[in-house]
Amino acid sequence: MKREPIPLKKVIINGVINGLIFTLFMEGYYNFFTEDKFSLLRVFIHFFAFGFFMALIFRYQYRKKN
Repeated sequence: MKREPIPLKKVIINGVINGLIFTLFMEGYYNFFTEDKFSLLRVFIHFFAFGFFMALIFRYQYRKKN
């Protein structure tokens, strides 16, 4: 398998989308099952932390050598 870097623009878009989806589901379920108030700081941390780590994980793509 050959490891190829993905263009930075796609990596950033992927991180933003993954962070947004994770944050919406986590905050939605957390606020639904608990009686805590909505926290913008918690949304910010979930969004950037998860998005950043997902972008790092999916920085490269692997292809079979022909």
